[in-house]
Amino acid sequence: MRTALVVLALMAVFLGPNFMRGDWAAQAEAIEERPRLVAAMFRSSWCGACRILEPRVDDVRPDYEDAAIEFVRFDFTLGQRERVRDLAVEAGITELYDELVGRTGFLVLMDRETGTVFEIVTTNYDRDHIREAIDRWLSVTSGNAPAET
Repeated sequence: MRTALVVLALMAVFLGPNFMRGDWAAQAEAIEERPRLVAAMFRSSWCGACRILEPRVDDVRPDYEDAAIEFVRFDFTLGQRERVRDLAVEAGITELYDELVGRTGFLVLMDRETGTVFEIVTTNYDRDHIREAIDRWLSVTSGNAPAET
C-alpha cells in the first residue's frame, strides 16, 4: 500500500497537475500554442564554426522576440547528452536531435509540426542572410507565403 502511495505521489510531481486531473485539453492547448518554427542551434565552446555563427544568430535573435519562432540551444560543451536530450524532448524535436546529436556549428530551421527541416544555417550566412532565412520560414509556417528554397 505504501509503495502505491509513493508511486502516485511521484506521478503527481513528475507528470503534472493537468495529467492527474485528466485535463487533456489543457495539455493539447499548451502544445498548440508553441510556435511551429523552431531555430535549433547545435553548438559547443570548442567548435570554431560556432564561434563565428553564434554571435551572428545572437545579434539577429532580438529582432524576433515577438515572432512565432522558438529558439533552442543544444550545447554539447560539457558532453552531458542526456541533459541536452531532455531539452529536445521538452521542445518536441527529439527526432531531429537524435539525428544530429553531437554535431555542432549550425542552426536548423524546422517545422515542429511536420519535422521538416527547412534550412540549415551555417557560417556561410551573414546576419542579413540569417534574417532572410528566418523571415522566409516564418512566412511559410504562418501560412502567408509559398515555400522558396
